[in-house]
Amino acid sequence: MTRLLKILALIGLLALAIYWRFFFDFHEVTGRARIINTLLSISIMLLLFRIIIDGIALWYKIDRKHGSGKLRDNLIVGLSNLFSIISIIAIILGLLSMIGLNLNEVFTSLSIVAAALAIISKDFIAEIIVGLFNGFSTKIELDDYIKVGDQKGKIIDIGLQKVTLMNDDDDIIYIPNLRFYNADIINYTKRDIRRMSVEFHIDPRYIEDLPRIEAALSQTLSPYQPYLEEGSQELKVVNIEKDHIELKYQYTLKSLSRDVQREIRKKLMRTMLDSLNKVR
Repeated sequence: MTRLLKILALIGLLALAIYWRFFFDFHEVTGRARIINTLLSISIMLLLFRIIIDGIALWYKIDRKHGSGKLRDNLIVGLSNLFSIISIIAIILGLLSMIGLNLNEVFTSLSIVAAALAIISKDFIAEIIVGLFNGFSTKIELDDYIKVGDQKGKIIDIGLQKVTLMNDDDDIIYIPNLRFYNADIINYTKRDIRRMSVEFHIDPRYIEDLPRIEAALSQTLSPYQPYLEEGSQELKVVNIEKDHIELKYQYTLKSLSRDVQREIRKKLMRTMLDSLNKVR
């Protein structure tokens, strides 16, 4: 309801802006008329784009209530990011126009400066482009649980410069878009999102104790059996290096619960530490 009222208010403002721009006479004072017409033109363009974004968001919200959910949250993020860029460009061009500069002459005279600025700020521009690409991407979406490098967490925002994750400890992690784009990404949400993993690194001398460690971990989850799919627990050896063994203990929840997931993870970590201490 709030979004609908917002759209109606924006439509009202758009109608006023169109009336003042095309049907109201501002020609008494030439300089002031140019400034007012420029402001109105910018306002019309930005209001129209904002109405389209909010209209899509409202449609998406209604669509999800009815269970079809054809649109994605990423589409709204992508359009919002695009709106931010268009707003900045429109305001800059409007200011240049209001002070009476010919935009063609400005672009021609500043072409060398612009080229130099593009070289200096290439990383900044690249991150914005990647941010737009991520916003419309079908590979990653808001609320996906992913791993980027050594960071794991749920995507809570896809911005023009950074992707924001929330990890299992509720820490907020900001990853620059260029690093995010160039990194190897594992999207755990594309599999069964109820399938959980807890990773461990142990010394190679404990390799003969793996059956006992697995039994201890399984015993730890006994109180949580009502929350777990039967027979879903297993300890995997992911990788063996000269100085450590990489393990992964996996289990499947019957229904997704962050509180249960966090509690199980804490218990498994403590059990692993206790098991290693007993071996010593």
